[in-house]
Amino acid sequence: MSRSRHPSSMRPDFSRSTTTAGDNLLIPDGPVSEETAQLIHDLVHPHHDSEATLVDTYTTAEEEEEREYRRRLPWWKRPSPVWLLVLLPITSISMSATLAPKVEIYTDLACAQHKPEIADNHIPSITPYLRTTSAVTITNFSATSHNSAGELPGAIEIPTKKPSNPCKSDPVVQAAVAKLAAVMTACMGVLSCITTGWWTSFSDRHGRTAALGISVFGILITDVNFILVYYFSRSLPGGYWFLVLGPLIEGSMGGFTTAIATIHAYLADTTTSASRSRMFSMNLGLLFIGFALGPTLGGLLIRFTQQTIYVFYVGALIHMLYAFMIWFIVPESNSQKKMQRARAKYQEEVEQSQRAREGASILIRAKRLFSFLTPLAVFNPVPMSENSLKPPRRDWSLALIALSYAFTVSVVGSVTYKFQYAASAFDWSSETLGYWLSLVGAARAFHLAVILPLCIKLFKRKPPKSLAEESEPLISSPSSATPPTSDTRSDSPSRLMEPHSSTFDLGLARVSLSVEILSYLLMGLVTNPLAFTLFGMLGALGGGFSPALQSVALEMYTARGGTESGKLFGALSVVQALSSQIIGPAMYGLVYMKTVAVFPRTIFFVSVASTFISFVFLSFVRLPRSNAARKFVADTSEERSGQHAGTEA
Repeated sequence: MSRSRHPSSMRPDFSRSTTTAGDNLLIPDGPVSEETAQLIHDLVHPHHDSEATLVDTYTTAEEEEEREYRRRLPWWKRPSPVWLLVLLPITSISMSATLAPKVEIYTDLACAQHKPEIADNHIPSITPYLRTTSAVTITNFSATSHNSAGELPGAIEIPTKKPSNPCKSDPVVQAAVAKLAAVMTACMGVLSCITTGWWTSFSDRHGRTAALGISVFGILITDVNFILVYYFSRSLPGGYWFLVLGPLIEGSMGGFTTAIATIHAYLADTTTSASRSRMFSMNLGLLFIGFALGPTLGGLLIRFTQQTIYVFYVGALIHMLYAFMIWFIVPESNSQKKMQRARAKYQEEVEQSQRAREGASILIRAKRLFSFLTPLAVFNPVPMSENSLKPPRRDWSLALIALSYAFTVSVVGSVTYKFQYAASAFDWSSETLGYWLSLVGAARAFHLAVILPLCIKLFKRKPPKSLAEESEPLISSPSSATPPTSDTRSDSPSRLMEPHSSTFDLGLARVSLSVEILSYLLMGLVTNPLAFTLFGMLGALGGGFSPALQSVALEMYTARGGTESGKLFGALSVVQALSSQIIGPAMYGLVYMKTVAVFPRTIFFVSVASTFISFVFLSFVRLPRSNAARKFVADTSEERSGQHAGTEA
C-alpha cells in the first residue's frame, strides 16, 4: 500500500504491528496489519541483497560494547533470536490445537449442568461418593474413556466420539455456552488491554525473560484450571463458571498479547537493523506454520485417542516445556545498563505521578482511569481548505476510517459462536472443526502471500515520472550521489504502491469488504457443510482490507501534517482491542444467546450488517487533494509559528 514519505514511517514498527499477529492470523476473521502483509510477502519472496543503509550501520559505543561482551559468552549463555524461534511453532501449535475443542468442552459441561436428562445418555456422570457399575457400563459411550475418572469424587467423563450429541443443538445449552464464552473473552480482553502496557514496560526494567516467565505462569494456571473444571465441575463453586478464573489470572499477568509483544522485544534486542526484518518475517512464518498445523494435529490426536481432553493435556505439557526453557535456559536479552536506566526513569515517573495525584479532584482521577483512550484523539476532525476563497471545512475522513475499522474487526468476536453454529448445524466434532480451521487458515495465507501481491502488481496504476526526476542530469556528480535505501529492494504489498496515490488502496479496501459481505451472507444461507467451508475460504480473500485501510489512514494522517506514525497506529490498535476483544464478543454473544432457539444463523447476518456499515463509512471517505494538503500544512506551520512567537513575547 502507499506509504508516507516521512522518515519516521519509512520502516514498519514491527514490535507494534505484529503484537497481535498470532491471534489475528489464527482466527478466520482476524485483521491483518499492513506490516504483517509485508512480512508474509517477504517470507515467501525473500531478498538476498543487503538491507543495511548508512543509518542502519551506525551503532553507539554502548551497543558495540554490549555486542562485544555477548560475543565472548559461551553459546548457551548468549542471547539469540534462535532461542525463541525454536519455541514459537510449538507454542502456536498448542494454542491453535485447543481452539475448537474448547467449544466442545464448554458444550458438554453446560449440558451436564443445564440438561442432565440429555447428559445422562451422552455424558456419563458419576455423582459424588456414589459409584455403581451400571453408571459406567449401561451408558452409551466410547470404551476408551478414562476408567480412572470414575474413582474421583465429582468427576465427569466427557467422551469425544458420539453418533449425535443433542447438546450441540439444544438452545438452552448453546445460550449458556455463548454466555460463558462472552464473559471469558471479555475478561481476557479488558485485562489484557489494561495490563499489556505495564508488563511490556516491566520487561524493560526487569528483563524480557522475567516478563515472559510471568505470562507463561498465567497460561499454566489457565491450563490447570481448565482440566480441574473438566473433572470436578460439580464440586467446584459456580460449576463450570469456575473456568472464568483462568482468564482473570492470565489476563492480569498479560496473557498471550504480552507474550507476543515481549517476544518481539527480545528479537529486536538480539538482531541488528540489517537482519531485523528477516527475523520478524521468519517469526511470522513460524507462527503461520504452527497455526496451520495445530488444528489438524489436534483433530488427529482426538481421532486416535477418542478423547478431547487429551489435546489439553498435550497443550499443558507444551506450555510446561516452554516455561522451563524461559525460566532456566533462555538467556536474557536486555542489558543491565538499559534496565537500570529504565528503572530509574520509571521511579521518576512514579514520584511525579504521586505528586500530581495529591490534591487531584475526582474528575481528574476518573479521566486518568480512561487514559488508555487518549490515543483516539488522533481521529478528531481538523479544518482543511481546498479553496482559499471558501471557508475551511472539517475533515472527518480519519474518524470515518476508524469507525469503518471498528465495525469490521468487531466481527472477530463472532468466531466462537460460529464454531457453535457449525457444530450444531452440521454435527461437526472438534476434529472436523480443526480441519476446517486449517483449510481457512491455508486459504488466508495463500491470499496474503500470493494472490494479493499479484493483484497489486497487475492492477495498480503505474505512477507518472515526476518533473524533478525528468529534470535530473543523466550523469550526476559523485558528491551528489545518495546511497540506495532498502525501500527500493522489494515488491511487497506495501512497497509495490509507495509511489502512487491512495486511490488504489481505498478501492482495495472497498473490494475486500464486498468480498467479506458476500462470504458472510452465503455462509448464513447455505445448509451444506461443503458449501459452508468453501464460502469460509472465500472470506479469506477479504484479508486485504486491514493493510489497505491502514495505508490509507497513514496517507491521510501525513496529509494533515502528522509526522509521528506511531500515534496513528497506536490509536488503531486501541480501536482493534476495544472492538475485537471487548465489544465484539459481548455483542455477538448476546445476539447468539437471544437467537439460538429460533434462528441461530442470525450471527452471520449481523456480521453482514456490521461489515456493510463499515462499507458505508468507508464510502464517505474522500482522499485529500494535494493542494488541500499543502494548504493544511501551511496553515498548521503558520499557526505553530504564531504560537511560538506569542510564547516568546
